[in-house]
Amino acid sequence: MVIHRDQRRADARDVLDEFEAWLLRERSTQEGTAAAYTARVAGFVEWLPAPVDQSLKTLTAAMLTQWVNLEAARGLKASTLSKQLVMLRSFLQFCHRSGRTGQDFSGVVPHAAAWRLSSIPDPVPAGTIEALFGTLDLRSAKGMRDRAILMLLTGLGLRACEIAGLRLGDIGWRTGTLRIRGKGDRVDELPLPEDVGQALEDYVLHGRGGRTAGEEVFWTVIDPVQPLTANGVCGTIRQICVKAGVEKFGPHRLRHTFATGMLASGATLQEVQGLLRHAHLRTTAIYTKVDKNRLSALATEWPAAASGRWSR
Repeated sequence: MVIHRDQRRADARDVLDEFEAWLLRERSTQEGTAAAYTARVAGFVEWLPAPVDQSLKTLTAAMLTQWVNLEAARGLKASTLSKQLVMLRSFLQFCHRSGRTGQDFSGVVPHAAAWRLSSIPDPVPAGTIEALFGTLDLRSAKGMRDRAILMLLTGLGLRACEIAGLRLGDIGWRTGTLRIRGKGDRVDELPLPEDVGQALEDYVLHGRGGRTAGEEVFWTVIDPVQPLTANGVCGTIRQICVKAGVEKFGPHRLRHTFATGMLASGATLQEVQGLLRHAHLRTTAIYTKVDKNRLSALATEWPAAASGRWSR
């Protein structure tokens, strides 16, 4: 379960903040990754009886097994549960090395059974994207901002962290390009579609303009005004879903929708890999499972490129 920083129980905040700092210092993780690990581990920490420090001192293998069983019973995808358990193991290693537990319990945490292509990406139902855009008030700064975010998600398949990381200098107004800082300190330059560029221009000039002095493109609209975070992008999409009267989902599902739509329109695996900036073609391959006819057509592409890495 993801629990964001401002929702954490008071007795859990210190240990979670120290865990995040440990990830940055000892594991050299990126800030976004450390924050994501910490947000997910918060569910386990807050499940422990208060005070947390005392619960960690008396932690047992049976308690860990109980929590893992509870998480599994929530019906999480195998891949999601697997990530939860990876993060939990990291947290338990931190607890041992910081003296919070008398032994390293990370070896107690089981591995979730999963294989890379076991889950099928779930694009949003037909008409949903139109419904989301239909809720926006384009006369307001928030409406212009949210339209630009939706356009980046549906028109380029960006991740929430990539949208939050955009700077004004990343937008190539004259060249029609957009610089993206992705996973693993990777920087790519993508073509900027005209409609996406227009939405960005409207927001920068009329929604954002004059309100902030920072280089970040997207900002909150409620005082105190501050740069929009990846969690803020996720929250924005879920709020739009509620307003549109559709089932709530996050930005990554729009990325899935973008990818499956590209394949359905005839794009090759390599082309979609390039736009999504996947390091390995096997990651992109999961999207072919959505359309069996497209999968058959793409089969001939696979042998020559299955282990390749897309580069610009």
